[in-house]
Amino acid sequence: MTDTQTSSAGPARRVHDGFTLIELMLVLALITLLMWIAVPRYGLQQAHGRNTAMRLELSACVQTLHGRALTAGLDEDPWSSLADSSGNGIGDAAEGPLAPASCDISASTRGNYDIRVIGSDAAFELQAHPLSPTEVAVFAVDHLGRQRWLDGPS
Repeated sequence: MTDTQTSSAGPARRVHDGFTLIELMLVLALITLLMWIAVPRYGLQQAHGRNTAMRLELSACVQTLHGRALTAGLDEDPWSSLADSSGNGIGDAAEGPLAPASCDISASTRGNYDIRVIGSDAAFELQAHPLSPTEVAVFAVDHLGRQRWLDGPS
């Protein structure tokens, strides 16, 4: 087949294979519309996933700390040294950043939340303060596993 075709009904005309400018603009408009809808929803899903992972990890941490308290016995004070005030990773204070040696919290959660502890000889509370300015709620779990939002749910 050649670029030029002749027909018995009229003069030769040129055959073009490709898209018109209007077709390309319609496709670009459709892609833009889809991205306008999909990108914010994807960001919300990521935030929801980080939030859920953090909540599960704090609940698991509470269970771990209870297990350690049970194995330590009644003569020790297991919850007054969960915070790391010196920055060496070992719990040495009742209040402050949660010591990494106290619980196994993932690097992802620690990268998105400042995990703090408020402890005493009778109880403790873990708090997850978001590092992102878009998330304003602080999540807390106490020594009994009760969960609450300090600033309202995000």
